[in-house]
Amino acid sequence: MTPNFLSNAVVYTVVALALAGCARKAAPPVLDPMASLDWTVPSPPAPSVVWVSAGPYRKASRAPGDITAIVIHTTEGRFNPEISHEENQARNFAGVVNYFKKNDRNVSAHYVMGPKGEICQMVNETDVAHTQTYYNGRAFGIECAGWSSRPETWTPELMDSLVELCAYLCVKWEIPPYHPEGTAYEGEYSIFLDEDTRRFTAHGLVGHFQVQPWNKTDPGPHFPWEEFSQRVRDRIAEFGVEPAAMPTPEEIAAQPSATARIEDRTVTVGVAFTYALTLQGEGVGAVEMADIVFPDFTVLKGFSVTSEPQAAEVSALRAVYKIGLTATIAGSYSIQASRAMVGESWKDSQTVSVKVEPPNE
Repeated sequence: MTPNFLSNAVVYTVVALALAGCARKAAPPVLDPMASLDWTVPSPPAPSVVWVSAGPYRKASRAPGDITAIVIHTTEGRFNPEISHEENQARNFAGVVNYFKKNDRNVSAHYVMGPKGEICQMVNETDVAHTQTYYNGRAFGIECAGWSSRPETWTPELMDSLVELCAYLCVKWEIPPYHPEGTAYEGEYSIFLDEDTRRFTAHGLVGHFQVQPWNKTDPGPHFPWEEFSQRVRDRIAEFGVEPAAMPTPEEIAAQPSATARIEDRTVTVGVAFTYALTLQGEGVGAVEMADIVFPDFTVLKGFSVTSEPQAAEVSALRAVYKIGLTATIAGSYSIQASRAMVGESWKDSQTVSVKVEPPNE
């Protein structure tokens, strides 16, 4: 994430005071899908957090099994060389919290970590934050205030809090506390959706650079993945809990997933194109049209429906549903995620971006 939020020093004083004030307010009720279960094994306690609600996010009802990864980010942003790293990082933390409250890039995170170990929760765990594109529905996003290029970012206090938070989330949501190798471009968890689209599929403790290697490097080369993941497992072991196992690439490939695509990412006003929802994995062959929620193109500015949704391909392990669209206004658009009910769980696709060019003269 790289918002330019460090433009006015006055902002940070105001935000810091607001953030401090939030600590004295009761947090809104947080949905807890574990509350109805017979949860009797010991687990790491929930760390103390300050609640500040993010503006951009999507309501959902995620349950254990829906969330398979924790994605670690650094906030980035402008670094002022005229002040210390400590002051830059403190301002960065306050600025990011303020930025996520409302921004025109439609981005957010579940948690933001500060250099003194502060944890600000901004999205309910059951809801979806907008922080790591196609991993949004399946993961928690944790933004760590700082810079991927600066080793000073990883203060002892920040790392201690990050270990506590991840140990708690891994046990509660049955997430494997291991760091997988590879990226969307390479390794055993890299898959091709088509010749232009690659995806990372691993579960566990994941870096933003693994999900989006084409434009992200965070949390960077100074993040101690091996030591960090071991500390998370050690913390879990203190409570006598067996950590969730890391599934193999073959096991992940068999699990249902949803991917939305536009065949041509750049289209022309007045020329028909196709929006496709692809479901893969065990059980998708039983999905019916009534189990799918498509974006409402009838009210989405800039598009009209030229052919209604229909099944283009259905087999035991793969199903493709397509809609014909025509763009009516030139510009750049984000089309919200489609959803499909597979078995007892909703599978979310990612938001799709499309650029619409004026008609050819």
